[in-house]
Amino acid sequence: MLKSLKVCLCDILNVNLLAGAEVIAGAEGLNSEITSVNVMEVPDIVDWVRPGEFLLTTAYSISDNVEAFNTLLPKLSEKGVCGMGIKMKRYINELPDSVIETANKLAFPIIKIPPEVSHGDLLKQIFTYIIGEQTRLLEKINDFNNQIRDIMLQNGDIEEFAELISRLLHAPVMISDQVHKSFVFHTEDQGWKTILEHLVPATLNNSSILVEPGSMEIQTSYDQIDGGKVKRFSLPIFFEENLYGYIYIWDINDNIDLGDLFSIESASSLIALHIVNKLTVTQHENVHRTNFLEQLLSSKLESQARAILDAEYYGFDPTAHHQCLVLRLNYEDTARSSYLQSRRIQETSLILTGILSYLQRKASSRFIWASKLNEIIFLLEFDQNLNSETRAAQTRSFVYSLLEIARDLKVEEHFFLDIGRAYPGYDKLSESLREAQHAVRILQSNPKENKERYGFFEEMGIARLLGVPEIRFDLLNYADEVLEPILKYDEEHDAKLLETIQTYFEYGGNLRKVSEVQYTHYNTVVYRINRIRDALKIDLKDPETAFSIQFALKIRELIG
Repeated sequence: MLKSLKVCLCDILNVNLLAGAEVIAGAEGLNSEITSVNVMEVPDIVDWVRPGEFLLTTAYSISDNVEAFNTLLPKLSEKGVCGMGIKMKRYINELPDSVIETANKLAFPIIKIPPEVSHGDLLKQIFTYIIGEQTRLLEKINDFNNQIRDIMLQNGDIEEFAELISRLLHAPVMISDQVHKSFVFHTEDQGWKTILEHLVPATLNNSSILVEPGSMEIQTSYDQIDGGKVKRFSLPIFFEENLYGYIYIWDINDNIDLGDLFSIESASSLIALHIVNKLTVTQHENVHRTNFLEQLLSSKLESQARAILDAEYYGFDPTAHHQCLVLRLNYEDTARSSYLQSRRIQETSLILTGILSYLQRKASSRFIWASKLNEIIFLLEFDQNLNSETRAAQTRSFVYSLLEIARDLKVEEHFFLDIGRAYPGYDKLSESLREAQHAVRILQSNPKENKERYGFFEEMGIARLLGVPEIRFDLLNYADEVLEPILKYDEEHDAKLLETIQTYFEYGGNLRKVSEVQYTHYNTVVYRINRIRDALKIDLKDPETAFSIQFALKIRELIG
């Protein structure tokens, strides 16, 4: 807050007694903050100055050696002194070029004060100006905060915050909610609304809520519009360690000052609190909805019966067809510190909230959802009169919407989505959930082989059997036993027998095709096949042997 109340050195040039003042050096430093004023009439002033101080002097203490400024100015600048005001014609007539050059290099402002101005009167006027400016800004901040609070007390929404800011600044405003992946836009000028809607900053794709260095500062940028530039201010909405979004303001009339921005910035934590409250309500609703779905998806008839009592409240139609989907985010970073793990859990929760908010705006299918930790369970609902082809098409449309959202939010590399079968009514919903959970386990077990990151249980073929967790260890042991002689031979002789075998089965034993695919001479392939038969006693033409090896290879591919 103190930073927001700062007064710049250039501002005090507005006081009456400095009407005839002239900046003779270091003009680039005029935006430095001024916090107090002092008088320098002794040469050892460096030990007594404070950051933000503006020094007034007649240069009496060094009038016989004006070049001493070249040594003094760097020390004052290092101490944080914001500048110096010199009354000329009394003890010195002008500053040497070397001093001017030093001040310019340091961006250390030197202001020539009119000789008739009293230091005492100037001190009083500058202090009065600083206090007055800070008081005015505090009143402005307090008034704006009160208006924001009034909106919150009246259960207003983020749209009303945007309208308030736009009305006060006479400028277009957009507020992005980084948690719910949404934004609102407001301007009184419909022409500018049409123009600026195409300039919405791409902030919604940023899934992280962690505060990054510099992300808490007001940023200024420019948008190209009709061949000209329009200044855009970006104000972060944050609370404690979390970044919840941004307020974007387009200065179309070039009349927004820092005081306006600081007033809005001061209320950003209230807007963040509004977003947090909205999130809290969503999470509380999710607790009840999760309990409903857990009962509904249970294999116990009594649990399902209790859920059906609340079916109407949650919009569930017991007579419709239903299908379960499981969406899971897997970051595989369990080795991180407990603090970072806690942050990951929090961030994952917000990403899931963003996915749901996005989906509720995009999806056309009816669904009920519940989220917990790193996953969302969806229950799709279809009219009982729809044929199976139409249901399948609607499911795929829903899946593609989720995939698009994952790409937009840049979480596709951590994304797994699997779909159980559709069943009429509700008595087999536990089966659909089991299928979806089983399918997602299969995808997670070997993500490098499953680049699509989604799968339908009914399309997984033999993987539906191989992915059963209770027999996974036994299956892998079996695969190792079958393939061990081949792997050992390859390692000892730097051969490629296993690769040849894989290609051999893939192309139905066609050795010439194996030769082409492996870019290997036909005779080399024949030699390898013979080595497999003679050295390892493995006959690939024997049906039982062929089945065992192919089965072992499939186990390694799917769950290895």
